[in-house]
Formats: sequence, structure tokens, C-alpha cells
Amino acid sequence: MARHALEGAPLRCPEVAGRWRPEVMNFRTRTLVLLGALCLLLTAGCGPEVPTVNFSVILPMTGPAGIYGEEIANGIQLRQDRLMSGDEPLAYNVVVEVIDSEGDAQQAASLLETAFSTSLAAIGGATSAEALAMVPVAEDADRVLVSPSASSPELSGASEYFYRLFPSAEIEASTMATFLRDRVNVQRLALVVEDSAFGTSLADSVETVWGTELAGRVTFTPSSDQNAMVQEALGYEADGIYVAASGAALAEAIQALRLAGFDEGDEKRLATSSSLMIEAVLKAAGPAANGVFFTAPVFDVDGPDEPTASFVADYRERFTDPAAWTAYQEAVAEDERARTALEGMDLGNPGLAAARTDAEAAVEALTAAEAALNTPSYYAGLGYDSMGVLIGALAELEVINVPSDFLKGMRAIRELPGVTGTIQFRETGDVQKFTRIYQVVDGKPVDFEKHVEERLRKLREEMARVTQQIERANRNQ
Repeated sequence: MARHALEGAPLRCPEVAGRWRPEVMNFRTRTLVLLGALCLLLTAGCGPEVPTVNFSVILPMTGPAGIYGEEIANGIQLRQDRLMSGDEPLAYNVVVEVIDSEGDAQQAASLLETAFSTSLAAIGGATSAEALAMVPVAEDADRVLVSPSASSPELSGASEYFYRLFPSAEIEASTMATFLRDRVNVQRLALVVEDSAFGTSLADSVETVWGTELAGRVTFTPSSDQNAMVQEALGYEADGIYVAASGAALAEAIQALRLAGFDEGDEKRLATSSSLMIEAVLKAAGPAANGVFFTAPVFDVDGPDEPTASFVADYRERFTDPAAWTAYQEAVAEDERARTALEGMDLGNPGLAAARTDAEAAVEALTAAEAALNTPSYYAGLGYDSMGVLIGALAELEVINVPSDFLKGMRAIRELPGVTGTIQFRETGDVQKFTRIYQVVDGKPVDFEKHVEERLRKLREEMARVTQQIERANRNQ
């Protein structure tokens, strides 16, 4: 197995005290996008002694998977911004470069081979097809490859140099398969499968759970005429359909099935994977996505828990259109003013009614302003955490003699805090995470169990209200 030593002297971590702070940032372009070249100088002044480390990021920034690649790249950019801010000590200069694979697996592998001539490690393999092609390159180069989102079961234990932050499709699909059978009582399940490594891996995992009870399986090609696929799928007379697809292909399949009459109102269940948990796909599917079940790890953009809450706030500020961000800040200020004014009034104040009207209008304006923000998807969080993993591994190393030494840093990662949850890797390189069931309600993903609990709570409150009305009516007779 070939070994490629870094040019120059071994990288050694200077034994110095103090905080690192950014002084110089250079931007250059290779293929598509460069996130940034960061040169850190010690406050105390270490200068040239600080070693430089290059990381390459190879993602599908264009093509069918571009909607996922762009979100992942945004997350990586935000993590790089944090490093540049000087809020965390790191005894290395870090250079990060993003290269567009265009969604082509073989091109991704070729780009990785070239990148490893200068890069210590890489983030790449956003799709399962790309990851499967890139793993042998990482293995031959003795360099670490971290995938943000590839989920094929074939990648589990594929190489000691390969790690991924997304659970295996086997976990995701089997969770949904069991849910459909045992929780919502689907009797006949059909599979609609995109002709891709990702689609096949999902479908195979569902079929493992259902076995001979599966009603049927249909394979389709994205952007082709979907009529044949729909007719074959509906021909199985299933009350549940699982769509194993991603991106535009997923949105097209959902729309086609809904238009053909596979409707939630008829007690028919439509389900898919976490590929639906991204705004671009939800918008593309439109109202047809309502009622669709999907699996995804826990990622609450509205929750108070750190570090996710700060990540969401920083992402919105960093990637929202400036005019929309200004409008949001103004709406927040107006909401605060209106609430403060209302809280300061007693019941006898003649201006109370007007203050209530102002407060209600401020809430509506704030809700509209929030809707215009660029809110991160789970994939943006995966990008952020992928970069965090590389930084975390680097922080564990005092000396890097050869690139394969970076593997020691990866193996030293234990319960690393991440915005997508605590990060811990198994010996197979798989992240230790589990998925939950979500459902699209009024165009938004909601946690299914929490949604059911909320509906039951409202139902109990309504029943209590009706009971009280009946009791009052009986007393008045």
C-alpha cells in the first residue's frame, strides 16, 4: 500500500500558550469554489513555525444532487468561519478547498486522487455512488475520507480510512419499514425505486424487513416519463408505497403518485427517506408532500439546545438575503416593542385594545419574516459537523510525520459535540446515530410522535370543554 509523505519537515504542534487569531485570509479558485485559505498567527507571535494543513472537499455542487452539495458546503463554510474567528485554539493553519464533482462518481474519485497530492484528508462522497468510488482512492493513499451523507450499507467497514456521519440506509429504511407495518398498519407495501446506488440500498433494506409479504417493486429513471412507473406501482393495489429516491427524482415520484390518486385521505400511506428533509425538495414536491412519512435523525432547528441553536442562528444570518435579514431584525424589534407595551397596560387602560391589535400584527409580521430566512437543513448540519470532525482529529495530534498519522486523530474522537448530535464512530466507521419518524404537515416536517401527542392533547381539551358544557346544561335544567 502506497504511502505519501507530506513535503517538507514533519508537522509539529508548537508548544505555545495563548489564543490563535486570524490575520490573513487568501481566496483562490480551483474547479468551482474555494471556501477560504486561512492563515492563523499566534497572538504571542509564532509565525512561520505554524504548520499548514490542507483539506479538500469534493461535493456535487451541480447536477441532480447539487441541492444537497450546496447545503453541505454552506455548513462547511460556517464551520470554517468559526475557526477563522479565533474562538478555538488550533496549532495549524487550515486551508479548505471545495471542488465540484458534478455528481459524477468516477469524476469524484479522480478529483480525490489529485487532491490527495496536497491534502491531508478530505470530505466527500455526499452520495453513496460517489462514496463507493472514492473509498478505494482513500485506501490506496492512506488518507482519511469523511462522508457527510452517504448511507449505502456497502460502505460499512469499507476501509479503515473511511468515516461517515449519516446512519446506514439499513437503519433508516428498516425503521420506516417496521413503522409502516406495525404502527400505521400498512397491509400491502410496494416499492418505487430510483435506479441508483442510494435507491437500491434503501429498497433492499425495506425488502429485508417485509420479505415475501412485499406487494411489488418498481424501478424508475429520473426525468423519464413517470406514467409507466405509476401504473405499475398502483397495479399492486398497495395501501403503502415507499419511494426510495432523492432530489428531483423523489419530488417527481411523489407528485406523480398523488396525481394518480394515491391519496392520504383514502388511508394510503406514502413514505420515503431523509432525502425529503431539505427545503428545496419539499418545495419541488409542493402540496403533494403533505402526509408523507420519512425518517431522519433528530435535528430541531427551533429547539433551544446547543450547539444546534447557535448554528441555526449563525446560518440564518450568514446565508439569508441581506434585505430579508434586515426585515427579520426589524420584525424582532417591533415584536419586542409591541409585547412590552402590552405587558405594561392594566385592564382599565383605554389603549389596551389597540395595543393587543399591534401585538397580534407584530407576531404575524415576525412569522412572515422568519419564513423568509434561509434556515439550515440537516444536510447543512452534516457539512458543519464533517468539518468539525476533521478539526477535532487535528486537535488530537501533536506531530504528523506522514498523512496516515491523521488516522490516529480520527480514532481519538470520543463523543464530539455536534450540531447534528454527539458524534461517536463505530469500528466500522459508521456514526452511532438513530432515526425518528417525521411527517409533512402543512408543508413542514414534524416529529410524528410529538405531532400525535399534540393532537391527542387538543382532543382531550376539546372533550373536556364539551363535557363541561354538558354538565352546565344539565345543572341549568
